[in-house]
Amino acid sequence: MSNDRIWILLGKQFSGEITFAERAELETLLKEDPEVAASLELAAGIWETPVQEVEGAPDSKSRIWEAVAPQLQQRRARPVMQRWLVAAGAAAVIATGWIGWKYLRPNAPALQQLSAAAGKSKVILPDGSIVWLNSNTQLYYDKDSFGKQYREVTLAGEAFFDVAKSEGTPFIIHAGKINIHVLGTAFNVKAYMADSAVHTTLVRGKIAVSFQGKTIVLQPEEKLTVPVAEPSTVLQPTHLHKDSSGQLPEISWLNNKLIFDNDTFANLADKMSKWYGVSFHFESASLQQLRFSGIIDTESIDEALKMLQLSNPFQFQVNGKEVYIRN
Repeated sequence: MSNDRIWILLGKQFSGEITFAERAELETLLKEDPEVAASLELAAGIWETPVQEVEGAPDSKSRIWEAVAPQLQQRRARPVMQRWLVAAGAAAVIATGWIGWKYLRPNAPALQQLSAAAGKSKVILPDGSIVWLNSNTQLYYDKDSFGKQYREVTLAGEAFFDVAKSEGTPFIIHAGKINIHVLGTAFNVKAYMADSAVHTTLVRGKIAVSFQGKTIVLQPEEKLTVPVAEPSTVLQPTHLHKDSSGQLPEISWLNNKLIFDNDTFANLADKMSKWYGVSFHFESASLQQLRFSGIIDTESIDEALKMLQLSNPFQFQVNGKEVYIRN
């Protein structure tokens, strides 16, 4: 995560312009890196420093910088401040941009939100990249800056990207705790806020997944799983096998198929919740440990549950959007 990204998120937090996906990203950074927490403390102090000028003239920017500079001098022994001084670009962002929102009020970024509440939705980004959004997914990007130096988006949920090639304009996805860098390729990212991990599956091309100062390059038909709560020191991509139709199970949702292989009922219920837009309630923990394999295609929720009953005994009741599983 670049310094610019950290300060942008902090600036949005204090200005009240931060989205829920960006807030989740910032919270993850604060948990992972104490230096980022120190940045939050500094930014809070800067935000509360009074500045009289309200126009966006050079004098106003100078006054903001004068409010920042003394705090840098007082804390420059701290590693995060050393990084701040080296990364002059990030400091400039604070002095004249995001922190300045409170005082200068320049035009805020024109954030574009793309959403899929239920089912899947196909969208085409300004650069021609095609994105399929799964249920309960949001995708954000800045309409004014997208495609100029970077093509940068933030994802909360699951999406399949078919990125258009654009030499010299990297495509970057912020998904939970990871960043994905790509020039032109097709891949799937699953990063729902309630999930315990972020999953990235590469179909073709090549992508670099970055997190916690590490970078892992994926090859076609490889999947990388990055835990959210307990980061692992050793993470390796997993080679995937196609199903009988020649498709990777991780992207079966694109063809309206939900494929599961020896999944626990708890994991399957999570998938079915997104698939059907329902909530599951289990009578006992033992029911959650039942395992199932199969494919859900066009079946209704009742038909799918009756199909599962053929493998393991359980009772169910569907009450609107609530599904109750009992012994």
